Amino acid sequence: MKENINIIFYKLLLAGTVIILFAGSIDKLLSDNSTFKIDRLIISGCSLIKEESIKNQFSFIKNKNIFTLNIDDIESKIISNEFIASVNIVKVFPSTIILDLIEISPIGLLKVNNTNFLVDNNNNGFQCSSNISNAIHIPEIESNGNITAENIFSSNEYKVLDHIFSTNQKLFNMVDYVSTNNDQIVVNIAKSKIIFDSPHYVEQIDHITKFLDYANTYNKYKYIKFSHLDVIVKEKDVI
Repeated sequence: MKENINIIFYKLLLAGTVIILFAGSIDKLLSDNSTFKIDRLIISGCSLIKEESIKNQFSFIKNKNIFTLNIDDIESKIISNEFIASVNIVKVFPSTIILDLIEISPIGLLKVNNTNFLVDNNNNGFQCSSNISNAIHIPEIESNGNITAENIFSSNEYKVLDHIFSTNQKLFNMVDYVSTNNDQIVVNIAKSKIIFDSPHYVEQIDHITKFLDYANTYNKYKYIKFSHLDVIVKEKDVI
């Protein structure tokens, strides 16, 4: 019986040694084999940021072994970019890496003291640099001292921007800033403004979308406001 145990132990020790040597040989082969060195980086999903800047940032992965590339480290570096919400990293063997970026959809910028707070259409907020509005068009949410990063998603200003973003992209692209005045929500576009009633802003936004599409202009009015769903317009003065 003891002799059988010794034989079994010897066989296990021998098998373990062979496996370790085999694994080491495979690892050495993969590390040295140029077939598995990354030579192509594909970026998709860029809109807010330049594809070239991402390629430059991750140029260091070129010639690294695709098997030993630290995916978690790459992901961490990518999502530290204020414009990127998430990323899907795909290894295409033998030597290609795909970075599929999911960018944020910013709909408003809130400035509180020295902090710039960017909000998207999914109730997500991001601290951002002061020059972000120079890179892309983002309507500003006027705080008037009442809106903070903690309560912005419950504010009428955010809700109005969110609904305009979802239903009227043409109007959204023209919005400069949004503010409130008592029960009114003021949307400033270029040199015009649209004034919504807080209790009825959803119906009024849907209504004005049809009205403005029919009128085929957003710039001829000094202001547009509502009496419930009746549209009241004031055309610009002609000099």
